[in-house]
Amino acid sequence: MITKNEEKYLEQCLNGIKDIADEIIIVDTGSTDKTKEIAKKFNAKIFDFKWTDDFSAARNESISHAAKDWILVIDADEVIEKDDLGKIKNMIENPNDFAGFQLEQRSYINNFFEGAVKNDSDFELIKDYQFYIPHNLVRLFKNGLGFYFKHKIHELIEDSITEKYLKYKKIDVVLHHFGSLKDESLISSKTGQYSKIILKQLEENPDSARYNYQAARMYSGISDFSNALKYFEKTAKLNPNYKLVFSEIAKIYLQMNDKNRAIEYFKKSMKYNSDNPSPANNLAVVYMSMGKFEQAKKILEEQLRKNPDNKALKYNYEKVLENLK
Repeated sequence: MITKNEEKYLEQCLNGIKDIADEIIIVDTGSTDKTKEIAKKFNAKIFDFKWTDDFSAARNESISHAAKDWILVIDADEVIEKDDLGKIKNMIENPNDFAGFQLEQRSYINNFFEGAVKNDSDFELIKDYQFYIPHNLVRLFKNGLGFYFKHKIHELIEDSITEKYLKYKKIDVVLHHFGSLKDESLISSKTGQYSKIILKQLEENPDSARYNYQAARMYSGISDFSNALKYFEKTAKLNPNYKLVFSEIAKIYLQMNDKNRAIEYFKKSMKYNSDNPSPANNLAVVYMSMGKFEQAKKILEEQLRKNPDNKALKYNYEKVLENLK
């Protein structure tokens, strides 16, 4: 793991994984609290590393010290449940032909926003949080195959595995992540740091769809809609299939109260993502907000034929029927 001032969560994290770790490697980027003292209690190998505004550089330094067959990458503000440790051991003992495994990172939050999932876990540490945002990340992978992290921020090892024509798959192991629940001043300073890295990365690679998308998301987060649109549109030009970029543009227009443009872009998003019901569902919601319930009904019925178990579609279809009555 890489750390900086993680005294609040580190012990909890290391207690969770100490039973399966043959070695614990910590690359510290300048802690001024008790992070290193806590790490020493677990016989961790601690290496100092000068921070360079590049998360991949720090991650790659950490994995360069690993001497065992498999590497588990974890952050200090993450926890793995005891029941999941056995699944990890089983995977590395029987990997078949997989070189890596994706774990589901769940970032806990108390207020709903789009993409959040209701938390119904009874795991003691997280059961009181209302929602989480799920994200699949390769955090368990074979050592010695030359894998390395890419991207200065939101760093991934997946690209490196794919480049070598090797495979990874998702396994049923959860990383419970508390980063979104940290002190607000800490989150605010982190956001400033992340913004700087995102823009630096974009400056170095202006034609990367990924980096334009990240810049757009950053501007969207601070309600700078003109810059958000600029970078989402550049993303769409570079790669119209990148994530749900046309839906993102539509959502910006919704925030600007321009429903006609939002409709136009949700339709584009449907065209490029015909297997994903989300753009159509969003389009139906816009029509509902305009009182156009027949149009919404038609879209939802078409989607429900293809996705009969989709909860969001079913919920909105019921609302449409209520309004039509």
